[in-house]
Amino acid sequence: MNKQIYDSNLIQVKSFNRIDDYRDNFSLIKSVDTDLIYGNPFAVVNPILSVIIPTYRRSDTFCDALKSILAQQPTKIVWECLIIDNTELDETGNTSALKEVKKHNNPHILYYHNSHNIGPGYNWNRGVELARGQWICFLHDDDVLCTDALQQIERMLKMGRKSKSDLGYLNARRVDFQGAFESHCSNEYPHFPQEVLTRFGVLVCGHTSAGAPTCGTTILKKAYMEAGGINYNFGPSADAVLCYQIMKNYNVVNSDCILGGYRWSDNAMLNVESLLNCIRADDLLMNYVYKQSKFAQLWGKWFADAISWRNVWRKNNIARTYHKEISREDFEKASLYPEPSEVKKSVYLLMYAIYRTLRYLAGYIATAFNRIRIQTDD
Repeated sequence: MNKQIYDSNLIQVKSFNRIDDYRDNFSLIKSVDTDLIYGNPFAVVNPILSVIIPTYRRSDTFCDALKSILAQQPTKIVWECLIIDNTELDETGNTSALKEVKKHNNPHILYYHNSHNIGPGYNWNRGVELARGQWICFLHDDDVLCTDALQQIERMLKMGRKSKSDLGYLNARRVDFQGAFESHCSNEYPHFPQEVLTRFGVLVCGHTSAGAPTCGTTILKKAYMEAGGINYNFGPSADAVLCYQIMKNYNVVNSDCILGGYRWSDNAMLNVESLLNCIRADDLLMNYVYKQSKFAQLWGKWFADAISWRNVWRKNNIARTYHKEISREDFEKASLYPEPSEVKKSVYLLMYAIYRTLRYLAGYIATAFNRIRIQTDD
């Protein structure tokens, strides 16, 4: 088996010229067996929502992720939770995750084990294949959900059904944390407008504005399958490309509340090499976007370097929080663009601020309108 196809740090540059082309990434793992080792799939009848936790050798943080699922407040939505484990079995036929699942013995939980380590992204794909729910809710094995996350997802999916366009992707707002996750309910955080994320926004921002699917990010299974699933050819931007592909036919919205906590302290994405890979992949995605129309070409011609600079600035702020730094030399090696002039930076930041203000305003109006419609229907 070629293990390179499961390496999420490898970037196939040519693939970024064909982002909108369909590729069946599920076929790449057809030879990998995934066995149901623990749980009864008939214990939960006709689930609407499938929570997926792909895992690999995360015994300590996995416990927190699983407990956050089991601590969910009551909800009307019927749900199941699938654990898809890449960890090799020990001599007793167990993994640390399996032992934790057995300890709780919850009828909602199904534990699956892969015969080979297929990496995190293709593990998502396998989880989606196995899921019975119409909607897929993602949770990394080192992150956690708020205790009312499923309640909030149920409410927002109901709002999505009231809109004129089909909802395909609910991007979860989240908070970063280290150590213990202190605040467990979404009501402990401010609420936001339910912003619609579009391909035009990718043009303006240089990215989808949707982070990695986790902490409650919920995707329509049909939309995920139509996009062909996660594709490792796009390296660390594989999740952003998936979101961009789904944007073509479905609404993508930001959640109007915090759904979970994203653990940074032990995150592999914090090393400088991974951050530089992200910058390179993000620039390649931007390059594709700037070829899609004459306006896009003009916008990219004037502002691509400023957009790339802002992306690097954002990632460097994250790195500095954890005592790391992207040097100017590293940036010049990774980025496809030179650092822009101070004037261009200022002009772009002003235009970006105007765009964000308009997007927020539209989000507040749409959110208020949808809530009125739901109350009227109820």
